[in-house]
Amino acid sequence: MVSSQLPITYYPLPINHYPLPITHYPLPITHYSQFIPQLANTPILWL
Repeated sequence: MVSSQLPITYYPLPINHYPLPITHYPLPITHYSQFIPQLANTPILWL
């Protein structure tokens, strides 16, 4: 039971931090994919 609560508490934090970067990522991703496709793949893996 304790082990189950540990991951649950860790998830809310990243989820709240993601919404902000996600909105800013779509724009740079389109520009980066044309210049450097490798950089565009790095954010996708993080998501």
